[in-house]
Formats: sequence, C-alpha cells, structure tokens
Amino acid sequence: MIVKYLLNIPIFLLITFSCSTDKIDLESERRQVIKVLDDFILAHETKDLDLLSSCFSDKPDILILGTDKDELWVDKKSMVDAQKRAYEAFDKIKLSVRDKVLKMDRSGISAWFYMKVDWFVESKGEKYKFDDVRTTGVLENAAGKWRIVQIHTSLPVEGKAVSY
Repeated sequence: MIVKYLLNIPIFLLITFSCSTDKIDLESERRQVIKVLDDFILAHETKDLDLLSSCFSDKPDILILGTDKDELWVDKKSMVDAQKRAYEAFDKIKLSVRDKVLKMDRSGISAWFYMKVDWFVESKGEKYKFDDVRTTGVLENAAGKWRIVQIHTSLPVEGKAVSY
C-alpha cells in the first residue's frame, strides 16, 4: 500500500511544479511588443540611433538582414554603425506601415511579426520611394524587456520570378 502511494508522489510533484500559477497577461505583453515596433519606425523617421539601438537585443547572436546585398549584420553595433552612415546620407525618412500581423508565444517569451512598410527617403535633393518592403522579425522577452533578436526586410519582385 505504501509503495502505491510512493509511486504517485513523482507524478503529483510533476503536475504541481510544471503548472505555473503565474498568469501571463498576453495583452499587456502584446502592447509592449507593439511599442518596440512603433519605436523602430519612429527611430528611422527621426534618425534616432539611441532609440533604434534600444529596439534590439544586446545578445551576441542577433540577426539583421536588410534589402541591400551587403546588409547583413550579426550584432547590434555593426548595424547601428551602418545605420548612422545611412542617416547621415538621408535628409528625410518617412515610413508608412500597414498589414501588421503579430503573433505571441503563449509563454510570453517570444513574438514574431510581419508588416509592409513603404519607405520615402530624400537624399541630396533626390526622392526615393520603396513600396511594400516586407519586414518580418522575432522579438524576445528577456528580464521583462522586449527586444528584436531577428529582423529581415525584402522587396518583392513584380509578378512571379518563375511561372507556376
């Protein structure tokens, strides 16, 4: 009889300690993630390197992929350095975001997003417009702060590259 109860103890302990009593307020976490994404856009429009930097994780294993062939950064510092040069070359930046989709991990630890961004840039009197820049990424919640750990931007080709 005692053996029967002893065998049930590990099962009871597993159930008790694997079920967290802390409830994650996913709506609150979602608002925090949206704030980071809004700050990311605002940082570009105001050319605020400190704000841009604050959107990204300090972890050494982040990944940032831009639309240009040489825009691949695997750390925040090199991305910020490159963005500083870009901001110095741009007189004006205006972004328009639409079709934003945000998914949250139920644990409140990670989130991923998609959004289309139209870029309007003025540089040395020339105006440039890049429509429908697809922007996707992953954010991670570390120590109660949401930060981007991966982001990828791309420009879609017109039509189909290969018919199918």
